Amino acid sequence: MTALLKAVFFVALLAVYLVAEVLIAMLAYMYLNIYQFETFGRLIGLARELLNMFATQLERLSPELATQAYATILGELGAKSVLLLFIGLAVSALIRLFGAFLHRSFETVRRPQKAG
Repeated sequence: MTALLKAVFFVALLAVYLVAEVLIAMLAYMYLNIYQFETFGRLIGLARELLNMFATQLERLSPELATQAYATILGELGAKSVLLLFIGLAVSALIRLFGAFLHRSFETVRRPQKAG
C-alpha cells in the first residue's frame, strides 16, 4: 500500500513541478517583453537567426524534407516560439539545479557522522 501512495505522491509532485515550470517560464517571458524590451528584442533577433540557420541547413541536407518542414513545422514556428522554448529550457535547468542543490544539502545533513 505504501508503494501505491508513494507513486501517487510522485505523480502529483511531478504535475505540480510541470505546472510551476510552465508558469515561471511564462512569467520570465512576460517580464522580458514588458520591462526589458531591448533585451527581449535582441533575444528575438537571435532566435530568428537560429531558426533561419536551421532552415538553411535543412535545405542543404534534404530539399524535399525542407519543403515539408516549411509547410508544417517551420511555417508555424516563429522566433517568439523558439525564444519561449529556450526560456522554458533555462527555467527547467535552473529548477533542477536548485532541486539537486537542496537534495545534496539535505543528504549531507541526514548522513550520520563517522566516529573517529
